[in-house]
Amino acid sequence: MSRFITRFNFGILLVSVLLFVASCTNFEKVYQKNFDFPAADSSKFDKTDGNSGKMFDILTGTSTGINFINQLKFGFLQDNNLYVNYYNGGGVGVMNVNGDSLPDLYFSGNQVPDAVYINEGNMHFKDISANSGIFQKNKGWSTGVSVADVNNDGYDDIYVCRSRWKDSLSNLLYINKGNNTFTEVGKQYGVDCPDCYTMGAVFFDYDNDGDLDLYVKNHPSDWIERMRFNNLEKVEKGTNQSDKFYRNDGNGHFTDMSKQAGINNHGYGLAVCAADLNDDGWQDIYGCNDFAMYDYVYMNNKNGTFADESRNILNKTSMFSMGVDIADFNNDGFQDIVTADMRFNYSYVRRSFALGLRRNEFNNMTTSGYGYQYVKNTLQLNNGDGTFSEIANLAGTDATDWSWGPLFADFDNDGWKDVFIPNGYYRWLNVDERELYQAMKDATRRKDSVAYNKLYKMVNKKKLEDPDFIFKNNHDLTFTDESQTWGINLPNINHGAAFADLDKDGDLDLIVSNTDRTPFIYRNNEEKLVGNNWIEFDFKGESKNLNAIGAKVHIWSNSGMQFGEHHVVRGYQSSSENFMHFGLAKDDSVKRVVVEWPDGKTEELFNLKVNQLIALNYKNATNRKIDLHPKYNRMFTESTDKLGIDYVHQENDYEDFTKELLLPHKLSRYGPGLAVADVNNDGLEDFYVGGAQQHPGALYLQAANKKFEKASQQPWDQDKMSESLGVLFFDADGDGDMDLYMASGGNEYKADDVNLEDLLYLNDGKGNFTRSAKALPEEHISNSCAVAGDFDNDGDLDLFLGGRVVPGNYPYPAKSTILRNDKGTFKDVTSEIAPMLDKIGLVCGAIWSDYNSDGKLDIIIAGEWTPITVLKNTGGKFENATKEAGLENYTGWWNSIVAGDFDNDGDIDYVAGNEGLNSRYYKPTATEPVECYAADFDKNGTNDLLMSVYNHGKAYPVKTRMTMAEQVPMLGKKFELYKQFALATTPEVFGQEALDKSYHLIANTFASSYIENQGNGTFAVRPLPVEAQFSCLYGMVPYDVNNDGNLDIIAHGNFYNTESETERDDACIGLVMLGDGKGSFSSQSVQQTGFLSKKDAKALAMIYVGKDDMPVLMGTNNNSKMFAYEITNNAKNEIRLTEQDKYADIFYKDSRKSRFEPNIGSGFLSENSKMLSFMAPLVDKVVATNYKGEQRVVYQSGVLASK
Repeated sequence: MSRFITRFNFGILLVSVLLFVASCTNFEKVYQKNFDFPAADSSKFDKTDGNSGKMFDILTGTSTGINFINQLKFGFLQDNNLYVNYYNGGGVGVMNVNGDSLPDLYFSGNQVPDAVYINEGNMHFKDISANSGIFQKNKGWSTGVSVADVNNDGYDDIYVCRSRWKDSLSNLLYINKGNNTFTEVGKQYGVDCPDCYTMGAVFFDYDNDGDLDLYVKNHPSDWIERMRFNNLEKVEKGTNQSDKFYRNDGNGHFTDMSKQAGINNHGYGLAVCAADLNDDGWQDIYGCNDFAMYDYVYMNNKNGTFADESRNILNKTSMFSMGVDIADFNNDGFQDIVTADMRFNYSYVRRSFALGLRRNEFNNMTTSGYGYQYVKNTLQLNNGDGTFSEIANLAGTDATDWSWGPLFADFDNDGWKDVFIPNGYYRWLNVDERELYQAMKDATRRKDSVAYNKLYKMVNKKKLEDPDFIFKNNHDLTFTDESQTWGINLPNINHGAAFADLDKDGDLDLIVSNTDRTPFIYRNNEEKLVGNNWIEFDFKGESKNLNAIGAKVHIWSNSGMQFGEHHVVRGYQSSSENFMHFGLAKDDSVKRVVVEWPDGKTEELFNLKVNQLIALNYKNATNRKIDLHPKYNRMFTESTDKLGIDYVHQENDYEDFTKELLLPHKLSRYGPGLAVADVNNDGLEDFYVGGAQQHPGALYLQAANKKFEKASQQPWDQDKMSESLGVLFFDADGDGDMDLYMASGGNEYKADDVNLEDLLYLNDGKGNFTRSAKALPEEHISNSCAVAGDFDNDGDLDLFLGGRVVPGNYPYPAKSTILRNDKGTFKDVTSEIAPMLDKIGLVCGAIWSDYNSDGKLDIIIAGEWTPITVLKNTGGKFENATKEAGLENYTGWWNSIVAGDFDNDGDIDYVAGNEGLNSRYYKPTATEPVECYAADFDKNGTNDLLMSVYNHGKAYPVKTRMTMAEQVPMLGKKFELYKQFALATTPEVFGQEALDKSYHLIANTFASSYIENQGNGTFAVRPLPVEAQFSCLYGMVPYDVNNDGNLDIIAHGNFYNTESETERDDACIGLVMLGDGKGSFSSQSVQQTGFLSKKDAKALAMIYVGKDDMPVLMGTNNNSKMFAYEITNNAKNEIRLTEQDKYADIFYKDSRKSRFEPNIGSGFLSENSKMLSFMAPLVDKVVATNYKGEQRVVYQSGVLASK
């Protein structure tokens, strides 16, 4: 936890503390009355040590015989003011001490001796500590427990980590003598790690030589000064003193190879796991770090060294990372990662602790190389390409209070790994008491017991005692909190946890190490309540690694494939049972098993009976290589450099939050846009990519050699102070060539600044452009999109311009505009034909489309805090038909929209990109929306925002007291204490009357969605697949990728420019969702598609290259290089439609009919080629219809009439 507190003179501080305590007295009564966390009601708890009738029974020392208590002492020189990890608890080790079939237990003690218990069966254990050889009178502070057969004699040994006491820091290695006794040989083996403050360790074979090496997770002695968030320096090697790495020499001795292996770090370590993260056959390391240092991911270089790839393969990590587990939770054959942090589940606790960083501290952290860290649990989904997407918010596992050792395991035996997360802390530490705790810390450092004791009487003695969390895997990348229903409901303080089948009944029990009470055993009753099948494996490996640590097992049953990798060190300070467990639901056999032994040899088994333990033996392994991952003919091939595309977008440096502190995200970083057309009439399509303020965009011309070259003439360089967002090629002046329109936007300028004027460049027919000085009305609006369509059917193209924001006045609506084309001069006719556009909202994307098939182009709009808005063309004027279309109640943060006949029924459907369901703002609903209130609440002439989200049924402010009071100082006086503000619901911040008078917006869905045209002017809305909800979606292209005659969706997204209290959106890696022709979609893996777009992705468009019209997908990234991908297996015919064509109908041989609209501007700031692609063998004919309603056959019976 963050403990970065300014030092004060003690005398002054003591006075301030006394005043603080006095001011709190009356408020405590209110606090007790209004606290939103449910008070502990013991009558609602299941009784311990009995049969609860639930999935788990809670067993204590009363029934188990485990009387070990990790008891802490308190008082002067006896708390976390002396040692910051004082309250961090102990670990659990599951082992087999005596070689029978029952797992035994080891517990580490901080201020009490460690203990070892023999499993006597029937969930009862015998304490053998006194005569076991385990030290009973040492002064050491034990932490992590790592179990391994270090000397390969067939008995489990114990490596005990130690910390705190400088004169007892040496770690201990207990060798099991096979007779219930141990001998300590840490120094003899070279792994005592003297002077190390160790929290955990893991044995694994890093060099594939067959024996087990050792990674030791430490924290440094000078961490306090090095870890201050406001004092960060660049991460550099050479001055580090944390983790240690020991190579097994194979002769009963280990050698410190830390620096030689590349383990040279300075993190405040808490936990460590080993696993093959990239499936290359070599073991990698994940290390959790508390405080400022990011988590380490040491990837194995296969040459005796590691490289820290954390910031390259993880987009974000937990800030105070407490524990970690690694396993395949979604059954795709790749290892995923879960880490635990301190995001509280209830609003009051979350906001009274106020964990997080100010904007300047956060920026300092990221620019200093410490990565993006947030106070939350993370769930890192392995993308299969060596990178991970963090999806804990979407999965529902992000907030489990002060959490420790997470564990992946299949607790209900349904074939999918669930998640268990223990939590608790011995002190309730909140921001209001920071001065009090600092004074106690100063008294401790001065060894002033009198002052300390006075302060100690004042400090809040409340503890963070909450039930642990257990989440059921829903099989769709999400989890459901089943803590209460499964019987994990007794408040406690625990840290280390492990799983084991203690009673050998085929389900997994849990052992948790508590502070100040006996450990809990959560006895699993799945076999009685559900009775799912299961299978378990134990291992007899080769002579130097008898437990086969690192072995991999794939199994196949009727329900599909499951995968596991054999490691016992998991979670926090703990080791689970030395075996592998798979639930099977109701499958009655295991059809196939493939074992990959640590040295790469394999073993294959078939048709195994269920509900048994299978003993795997290395002697049965062979050298046969078995390919376990399917090989795909990928749909896309990366071709950026091949095509000569070298554009790099450069964003100007502007800090939106300086002027508008309470914004949810920046409004100045939404480009660049992308437009496609043949500008020089050579039959080849070219493109323009937008720029930012002071960094203009560029026109690229396609050459005959299928490469793109930057045009010699770039006249927009003269207008570089404008920031182009939406860019659009269309024939503005009716001379038959493509002119270029740029919608100017951003948040940098004042609302009436001349640099917000849109720009039109006229083409001379040869690709040379000149800015038109008179064609546009003089309007200064911060626009987003520009889209063209002939709404009045007069043969020329009119414009819709989406107003994105009024600079400095978010979230008030910006004016959107319709410009009518009057023979090359554009007139603003908004007030005449669509007056509602003056306050339609914050528009992000739009499209001209005939949604009701009446021959007139309508406008479909995507906006922030708006529904998907439908403006129906009634014959020269527009009316808002959103409500009658059935879309009024789908308000969101809609970014983009594309059109296509996805269900092949002859009318146009839509796909809209939204914020996604992996947001810090969670999953808003109609009854619990995300809300925004805007007004000058403190009457000082500036606009103030109050963002609000629901938590357990009540609405609370999103921002902390610190941030709100910085913008609205009166709140600092109204809520003198953080806990007062933390208790305040949204109406209580400014008062309900003030909110009623404010400008109020809501969002009740963040799901990117498919919007199905029902054919009668109404729509049905359905969320896109879960992979489309990982992040916000921006650029989208409808295209038949797999040549089956059905439209698919290619999409990408992400948004990096959030404020420091909000996680950036970064989990999307590019999407290909195959359509079934009936309105349903299935997301494809990157292994299948080959399409990767994992940056701050924005525009997306299809362009055709060469005379053979090779389809190429192009995309842009904010502040980074754009990209291009070729479609690898294009079997379609193409017809290039004209601007005069409103749509084309495709008549299939099986009597289906679908419609295609060549939209001029769609998606997000994007313009696609007007090419119609279709599968000729499936099609009878294609008929195009122009703005006059005239039809022409462009394809029939295998003959193209035009292209």
